[in-house]
Amino acid sequence: MLTKKWRQWGLGVLAGLAGLSWGYIGLANTVGFEVAPVISKYQVDKAVSYYDLQLKPSQTTTLAVKVTNTSMQAITVHTGVAAATTNPNGVVEYQATTAGKNIDLPADVRQLVTTTSDKLTLAKGASQIVTFKVKMPAQKYDGVVVGGLSFLKKAPQQPQKSAMAIKNQYAYSVAVVLHGDHPLTKNRLTLGKIEAAQNNGYNLISLALQNRTAAFLNQVETDVKIYRRGGHQLRYKQVKQHEQIAPNSIYSLPLRIGRDALKPGKYTAELAVTSKKQHWTFKKDFDITRDRAKQLNKTAVIEHNVNWWLWLSLGLLILLLVLIAWYIHRKQQKIKRLEAQLKDRN
Repeated sequence: MLTKKWRQWGLGVLAGLAGLSWGYIGLANTVGFEVAPVISKYQVDKAVSYYDLQLKPSQTTTLAVKVTNTSMQAITVHTGVAAATTNPNGVVEYQATTAGKNIDLPADVRQLVTTTSDKLTLAKGASQIVTFKVKMPAQKYDGVVVGGLSFLKKAPQQPQKSAMAIKNQYAYSVAVVLHGDHPLTKNRLTLGKIEAAQNNGYNLISLALQNRTAAFLNQVETDVKIYRRGGHQLRYKQVKQHEQIAPNSIYSLPLRIGRDALKPGKYTAELAVTSKKQHWTFKKDFDITRDRAKQLNKTAVIEHNVNWWLWLSLGLLILLLVLIAWYIHRKQQKIKRLEAQLKDRN
């Protein structure tokens, strides 16, 4: 069962302004619309403003969300349903995203919750109720199926003044939690693929943490250490706290390596994960090929540090060679003078 504190801010009142944004977002009133869920009679916790529902197998109900245009002009709002996922920042998202992935779902919220109003146009100041039909699966399941009702308004594209186009999108999400027969308190966590990747021009190593249970993982802490395979010298290290992993989702945990270039080779990752009283440890080998490192380094922001010790060593070596050459040259000159003097005496 979800804790009171997590209910209040984990899912959030509306999951707020989801901030699907590229470019500049102005003041909050530029969002231009508001959403307000209508309380359901099947609500488990009536103190929260997301949908926290307990239904029986095959039972149906209708959810209603009021959408209001607060802008000075007509707007079009697109609606949809998405499964809850975990983004690379360790934050649960309730809207469709290419970054988040699901695994071992007991049921797909996108099939359980549907709407015929996938798009609505609202005049200035107008409101409209959008309905979503919920039909529970015929078979019982334990844990929770979690998703979000999304409301997306695309802002008009601004005149392009440079090579970079400005594109804004504004979205609200209302979380939906569908409780199964029994709550689950123990999670099955596995470690999937480890690979070199890149985000916003910075290289990273991505570790796929797979929550295979229909229950949230809250207050997650991760401790990653990466070594050269067969060695004991630590190559990379990272500790993260206050993360959350959605039920049946894959958290692509990024170990960011900053402005360093990726070095190809064979590595071993050691990962410790804690969520309240649950603990897991993983150890896994992975490779970074020469081609993959070259490909990522070509587009990465890399700080080329000057190895002063190397340059100083080379400088001292060159100076030593010059001094040796000078000494040998002097000795040869001295020998020639002595030979010349001996020749003159004879």
